[in-house]
Amino acid sequence: MSIGFIVLLVLLAALVALAVRQRLDPGPTLKRFLEQFAKLVPRMLCALVAAGFIAQLIPRETISGYLGDDAGLLALPVAAATGLMVPAGPVIAFAIAAVFAKAGASTAALVTFVTSWSVFAAHRIFIYELPLIGASFLRLRAVSVLFAPFAAGALAMLVGLVASFGTPSPM
Repeated sequence: MSIGFIVLLVLLAALVALAVRQRLDPGPTLKRFLEQFAKLVPRMLCALVAAGFIAQLIPRETISGYLGDDAGLLALPVAAATGLMVPAGPVIAFAIAAVFAKAGASTAALVTFVTSWSVFAAHRIFIYELPLIGASFLRLRAVSVLFAPFAAGALAMLVGLVASFGTPSPM
């Protein structure tokens, strides 16, 4: 069991205790929980199957060669480009990141990948940003955050040289 999961369980227990103490009606909360659970579980199953296919389609050596520690600084632009190309939400993007971690991607490359996906997800750009806000806004936003994934990855690489946080450990 990971520390993050334990922290979430403690937080959940504290929130439940607070709700019981305030004598809140659990009905709306349980309804919302069931709605979210019903939406998320099928997505997670599909994402994990998709991540399994990705793991089989892309050889481990390729992932570790382009995104591993041996790739050095080359891993950052590759991870940034990969993050840009993932046309999906967080369920699939983080499943792909877990596959990359298991295949030997460096922590800096994973940070760059997730940051790039967060900032430049192509599906959001084409579905929301361009049609709703326009190309001039997109250009301004893209230029203003262009170096964010690289800065995040470089910082992760630098921090990794100073302090050891261990390797990413997908479940």
